[in-house]
Amino acid sequence: MDDRVDERRALADAARRVIRATRVTEADADELTSAAALLEQAAEVLERASHAGPHCQIGWGPQGFRLGAAPAEFFPYSPVIGPLNPVAPQVELHIGDGGEVTGTMHLTEQYNGPPWDLGHGGVLALVFDELLGIAGIAGAGGGFTGRLTVRYRKPTPILADVELRAWLDEADGRKLVAHGEMRHDGVVTAEATGLFIQLAGPLASSEAAEG
Repeated sequence: MDDRVDERRALADAARRVIRATRVTEADADELTSAAALLEQAAEVLERASHAGPHCQIGWGPQGFRLGAAPAEFFPYSPVIGPLNPVAPQVELHIGDGGEVTGTMHLTEQYNGPPWDLGHGGVLALVFDELLGIAGIAGAGGGFTGRLTVRYRKPTPILADVELRAWLDEADGRKLVAHGEMRHDGVVTAEATGLFIQLAGPLASSEAAEG
């Protein structure tokens, strides 16, 4: 297990705070220049020891993230739910006993779409891809996204708690179909259907061999 998880999470939290502050700051020119110089120094420190790859959402090396763990624990570097990924928005997901996935999303200003205080449609699609993908994992082992269809029914706000829900609707051979929705104040603001394709051939055999 990576013995630096706590430190990595503290770093990601700090970076996430910087990203949001960069989006909303009204600092003057001198303060912006000073802040940029500090960030350049931080980048130089971190870049001195960069992992060359391969890169994976579960990280690298012997991790302590077990199958059956909460989604964020199993995918700590996910760009949607990963606590160790500073670009991940505030999305928390949980898998219920029946395989249904529920959670909450709270988008901050850097995820804004036009015109005012609304979540960007592309960001919502990104969240749906993860949400439905995890429903596929919980229900039938998961697969690669083959098609994602999003219906935007009403504006989804930023700076507000949005409820998330997804479930596996169909498993037919290697094809999995999952559905999901977002709700704000009890009203569905967006819904999605995803087709996921399970691995087959040499790649599937390699994945199985690695456990």
